[in-house]
Amino acid sequence: MMTRSMLQIMLEFAAVVQVPESDVAQGKATPGLVEASGAALNGPPLRVLVAGAPPRDAFVVAQYDGRWFWIAATDIQSKYTFGIIMLLFSIADTGVKGSTPVVTIPANQ
Repeated sequence: MMTRSMLQIMLEFAAVVQVPESDVAQGKATPGLVEASGAALNGPPLRVLVAGAPPRDAFVVAQYDGRWFWIAATDIQSKYTFGIIMLLFSIADTGVKGSTPVVTIPANQ
C-alpha cells in the first residue's frame, strides 16, 4: 500500500484555494481549480475563501500578504476536512528526539 506525504496532501488542497485575479496576473500564483459541479458533498472537500478585509464569521482565518484567507463557519464540509488535516499533522509530528545515551569507559585503570 502506498500513502501520500503531508506535502502531497497539502498540494492537493492548495489547488482549491481561491486565488485573487491580481495575483494570477502578476505571476504570484497559478489559478485555483474552478468549483466543480456534481462533486461529492456539493463541491471540493475544502473551500478556502479570500478577501481584502477580515471576514465576519470565520471558522479559521489567516492573514497573508495583505489578504485574508478563511474557512466559513457555515461550511461544514470544509470544517470537517480542516479537522482531518490537523489530525494528520498531529500524527505526523514526531516531536523533538532525545539525545542518545553517552557511554563512558574508564581508561586509567
